[in-house]
Amino acid sequence: MCKPHIKNKPLLKNQAGVEFVFAKSIEEVADEWGKNCPQDHFVSVGYLKCIEYYRPTGIDPFYCIVKEANEVIGILYFQHKFVKLKENLREIESPVPNDLSTISNKIIEAAKRAAIKCINFHTIVAGNLLLTGKYGFHFHPHISKDKQFELVAKASEILAATLANKGCSKGLILLKDFYTHELPENFLEAGFTKFQVDPKMIITIEDNWKTFEDYLESLKSKYRVRARKCLKFGQQIVKRVFDADDIRAHKSTIHRLYKNISDTADFNAFILHEDYFEGIKRAMGDQLTFMTYYVDGEMIAFFTSVKNYEILDAHFLGYNLEKNTAFHIYQNMLFDLIAQAIDKGVKKVDLSRTAIEIKSTVGAVPQDMYLYMKHSNKALNLALPKILGMVKPSNDYVIRSPFRDLG
Repeated sequence: MCKPHIKNKPLLKNQAGVEFVFAKSIEEVADEWGKNCPQDHFVSVGYLKCIEYYRPTGIDPFYCIVKEANEVIGILYFQHKFVKLKENLREIESPVPNDLSTISNKIIEAAKRAAIKCINFHTIVAGNLLLTGKYGFHFHPHISKDKQFELVAKASEILAATLANKGCSKGLILLKDFYTHELPENFLEAGFTKFQVDPKMIITIEDNWKTFEDYLESLKSKYRVRARKCLKFGQQIVKRVFDADDIRAHKSTIHRLYKNISDTADFNAFILHEDYFEGIKRAMGDQLTFMTYYVDGEMIAFFTSVKNYEILDAHFLGYNLEKNTAFHIYQNMLFDLIAQAIDKGVKKVDLSRTAIEIKSTVGAVPQDMYLYMKHSNKALNLALPKILGMVKPSNDYVIRSPFRDLG
């Protein structure tokens, strides 16, 4: 394994007069970063400092200031990760029922498992593996989407080459995650594979929802009945909001509950540092809510949310898997997030990915998302679509429409 290191100095100045200035620590570029970052807590200096200090397993951050004519035109955030699919991917199961499986099906599945066990590569991520969304770059408005992608792709290649000189073999470049309207219009993909991933689930908070009861009344009868039943199951839950000192005092329990959920993910590229939640709470203060659930004096769950200006972002959570059914923990969390959003006066709730169908039952609508990938090895790059097909989660869900038609 290599030990990435980079000095804060321009690595390249191309013919168009663009400079890419890389740094290994946000402290080295904090002033320029702070002046040019968008209104988003997840790209703020404070948050990036937090995940740099309380680093998730195997992730190394890099920062890039892009200048043209000595003026900053963009900021880029990268993560370097050595990916071992056999460690990060859950066991592949055949989609064919056992009683209908054939020898050829079994051979194909065995071949998939064998291939995945051999896929290990250094990955340069333009974005944040901890989050769903385009957190990899931000440019001034006059820079076209096509040029933005070209600059990000170029900076990614420069970083990959620099790390290769430090002993990290070139591997995969990943540009993540983009809504349809964020995709470039005429960008020549230059060897990149565009790949659709699971959608983000977004709830729009209606103007007439002044209370959580208003939200419930907007649901169709059957969904409202189910919601009230779920809320009744959660009546035994005692809720407590933690401050940073509380989080520190209970960090072992919190980390265990978090691992309960992270260990069940189809693909898990990292494990959070045990002190991450205390760190992000201290970094974001009142903008982050750390909600805990107790039953009979035992913490059985927690969830985190960030008031990110006009959006409430659902962040990491954890819960006791055995008690989830008895108290409908997960659905109660979704309802609590909606109640928080109404109380805080935001316009949307970002529920991220996963559990798509159940999120749609509370009113979340899918927003298609895409990423771009490119491998330095030409043969592997040609095989990327097939490799992605092996690891892509099944879209086995139905989108529900829980709201009454008031038109």
